[in-house]
Amino acid sequence: MKIEATLEKIKEAVSRAQKVSAKNLSLPILENVLLTASENILTIRSTNLHVGVEIMVPVKIEQEGEIAVKLDIFSQIINSLHGEHKVVLEVIENTCHIHTEKSDMEIKLFPHTDFPTLPRVEDAVEIELPIETIINGVRSVVYSASLSDIKPEISSVYIYSENNEIVFVATDSFRLAEKRIVVEGANTIPGIIVPIKNIQECIKIFTGITDTTKLFIGKNQLSIQSNNIYFTSRIVDGNYPDYKQIIPQESLTDVVILKDELIQSLRLVNVFSDNFNQILMKTNSEKGQISIHSRNTDVGENNTTVDAAITGVGVEMYLNHKYLSDAFGALTSDSINFSFTEKNKPCIIKSVGDPSFLYLIMPMNR
Repeated sequence: MKIEATLEKIKEAVSRAQKVSAKNLSLPILENVLLTASENILTIRSTNLHVGVEIMVPVKIEQEGEIAVKLDIFSQIINSLHGEHKVVLEVIENTCHIHTEKSDMEIKLFPHTDFPTLPRVEDAVEIELPIETIINGVRSVVYSASLSDIKPEISSVYIYSENNEIVFVATDSFRLAEKRIVVEGANTIPGIIVPIKNIQECIKIFTGITDTTKLFIGKNQLSIQSNNIYFTSRIVDGNYPDYKQIIPQESLTDVVILKDELIQSLRLVNVFSDNFNQILMKTNSEKGQISIHSRNTDVGENNTTVDAAITGVGVEMYLNHKYLSDAFGALTSDSINFSFTEKNKPCIIKSVGDPSFLYLIMPMNR
């Protein structure tokens, strides 16, 4: 194999491929990256068996071929080259020679025939949509997914379509986030459960890409393809919890508060919170305020009031303040609406004027 390529394009492709590489003591071949040169395209493939990616880079090919090299070594070399424009990769015997105007290097090759292939989805449902839709939807909810793998269904992001909307959902049983994005013709996603680790790696790989992508959804596999990137992930074979039944349809008390003021208050509360991140929120409709109380036996206690527009009966509820803070990035407007029902029922949080995002938090037991 012998190719000539633009250094910056190789750097970008290797950086994306590195997102899914992992140390694997039982399968050391997975620490490598597969480079395939054919028809003026260099395909860079990496996988950790849970997800895989191929990045296609246009190159000038003098001799086609296929090699496997240690990804961390190859990445360090490529990223250490500065002030260079072109790079030449040439295979001589069992060594890859890397040539630039200023440097010449040699790195060891590994048996490329051992490198896994990436699955292609058979009998797939195919959907075309901007990658920004997936990135926005996943980022809006992924923090709510369970970090434990004991229940794979909830250590995942659930994606389905409904009424020309693509819906993204994540929950860990203590809180739940739902993001709806309108996409014309989006009525064919059957409902897929993608592990959070896999979908987060997908987001890292496609960040900065503006192409329209195609989704291929099979029984146990999801693939996403842009002009020069092919990503594939397994999906969970199971049923997602019927989360809609726990969302309250009515509220006894509504509180509207400025997001920035709440953020500032929670920063102070954090200093005094206990190991469970517990705070007590109380409404005072006469004064038009909510009070936020936190106490830590090793530090002290704090009581902060924040102006609010309150309708309905008085409410006091223990909440996890970290759960509140996690959702701020997905709450798009300047004002936030809290909807309370009964003391031991979930609290619903939405952006005022933006019905596309819903966040549910279960109260904490004192």
